[in-house]
Amino acid sequence: MNILWITSDELRADCLGFMGNPDIQTPNLDRLAGQGTAFTRHFTPFPKCVPARCAMHTGRYCHTDALRSVAPDNHLSAEEPTLAATLRTHGYETAVLGLNHVWCDADFYGRGEEENRKGAGVVDYSSFTAGRMEALALQPRQYPEAAPREGPWTACFESLEIPGPVQGTRRANGDENRTDQAIAFLRELRDPGKPFFLQLNLSFPHPPYRVHEPWYSLYDPATLTPFPFDLPQNAPLPLRAQREHRTGMAFTPEAAREIQAVYYGMVSMIDDQVGRLLRELESLNLRADTLILFTSDHGDYAGQHGLVEKWDADLRDCLLHVPCILAGPDIPAGKRVDGLSEHVDLPATMLDALGIPCSEDWVQHGQSMVPMLHGVPGKEAVFADGGHEPSLRARFNTPAWQEKEGRRVKATLGKQLAYQQCPDAMAKCKMVRTQDWKLIVRETGGDELYDLREDPRELNNLHGTPGLEAVQLDLQTQLLQWILRTDPDRPRLARVGA
Repeated sequence: MNILWITSDELRADCLGFMGNPDIQTPNLDRLAGQGTAFTRHFTPFPKCVPARCAMHTGRYCHTDALRSVAPDNHLSAEEPTLAATLRTHGYETAVLGLNHVWCDADFYGRGEEENRKGAGVVDYSSFTAGRMEALALQPRQYPEAAPREGPWTACFESLEIPGPVQGTRRANGDENRTDQAIAFLRELRDPGKPFFLQLNLSFPHPPYRVHEPWYSLYDPATLTPFPFDLPQNAPLPLRAQREHRTGMAFTPEAAREIQAVYYGMVSMIDDQVGRLLRELESLNLRADTLILFTSDHGDYAGQHGLVEKWDADLRDCLLHVPCILAGPDIPAGKRVDGLSEHVDLPATMLDALGIPCSEDWVQHGQSMVPMLHGVPGKEAVFADGGHEPSLRARFNTPAWQEKEGRRVKATLGKQLAYQQCPDAMAKCKMVRTQDWKLIVRETGGDELYDLREDPRELNNLHGTPGLEAVQLDLQTQLLQWILRTDPDRPRLARVGA
C-alpha cells in the first residue's frame, strides 16, 4: 500500500468545514473526511514547526531529544529512525516535497557532487532534486491585480508585515508549484514497481498573511464569526507580553478580523491544492491502494486575542489542536473519532496500517491509532511542551526590526521584539490535557488551568481557584509521570543489567 501524507503548515483544527466551522469553504478536505475518518481531538506536542515535524517522523516527544528551535543544529540526524527510513528498508520509494524542517540541508539534499540528486539524502526525492523537480519548484506564476482592503481593517498594520494580496509575477517554491511537483512524481518520476511514500509539505496558511485572488476576496471580515479578541482572565505572561510588544495594545478587533479573513483565504487555497492532488491520484487509479493522511504541524492565533502567528511558550488549543484525517483501504468512511490522539502516534499508526513492524532500536512514545477506528478509546491525556531554558533566553541575539519594501517592520510579526523585551515570556512550559481539563505549568510567567467542558475557548484561567485542588493535583501527577516516562533516553545502552 502506498502512503500520501499531506501536511499543511500552521492550520488550526477549528478552521475547516468538517470540523464544524460554518464560515470557511474547504470542500475537498470535507470530502476526504467523508471518505475516511476524522480524528477530531488530535494534538501536536510543540507549537513550533521543527520540533513538531520531527515528532511526526520519529514518534517521540520533543523534549526527549532536546528539540525546541528552528535553528539548523536542532534537526534530526540522518541516522535517526523515522517513518521514511523504515519504509525505505521495506522497498518503498520516498519523496518529501516542499518544506523540510526535519533534517539539516546536507542530510536532506545530499553532499558534494551528489547534492540534489535522487537518493542523495534521507529520501529519494526532494523539491530540488535536479532536473524536473527543480524546474517545477521555480516556475514563475502570474497573479491577478487586486486591491487591498482599507479603512479599519488595515489601520493597525504599519509595523507588521501584513502586505495584503499577492499580485504580479512571482518565481518561488510556493504551494501551487509543490503540488505540481507531487503530481509530476506520481505521473512521471516514481518507480511503478515500488510502493511510494509521498509527503507533500505545504506552506500555507503560515504567515505572512497574504494570498492571491480569488482567495483574498473570498471572505468578508465583517461577516465572519470572530475569534475571541480579549485576553483570557488571569492571562499568563506570554499572552500579555505578545499583546504589548507584538501587535500593541492599540491593536483593534477589526484588524484581527482582517487577519482571520486572509487566513481563511489561505486555508481555502490549500484545500484547492489538496483537491488537485487527490483528483490526480484517482485519475492514475492509485486511490484504492493508497493510505492518505492529512494533518498540520501546529496552529496559529490568526487574530485570536489580538495576536498573530504562534509562540513557543503558549500551549493553547488554537496552537496545539490540529486536523487529522486518515483515509484509504480498510479505513471506515464518514467516521469521527473523538478520543484523544497526538502526533507522536502517527508513525506507529502508519506502520500498523501497513503491517510493518517497528525495529527494536526505534523507541517511540506514541501508539497506533488504528484500534480507535474500531471503538477502542483514545488516550486519557495528551501532552506538550515549549519554551527555552534561562541560559538560552539570556542569549537572545536576533534582530527585532528589519527593512521591508522601504518600511521598518517588526521581524517575524513582532515575535523577536516580544522575546527581546520580555525574555521570560519564552520560559519553559509543559502541558497535560484530558477531555475535560488542561493544566499548563511554567518555569515562570504564570500557570494555567482550564475547565474545557465549560470553557472550551480557554478564556478563564482557574489556576489556584479554591475547590479545584484535587483536579490540579491529579493533573500535576499525570504530568510528572509523563516526564518520567519520556525523560531523555540517549545514549542507548547496549549492555543491560543491574
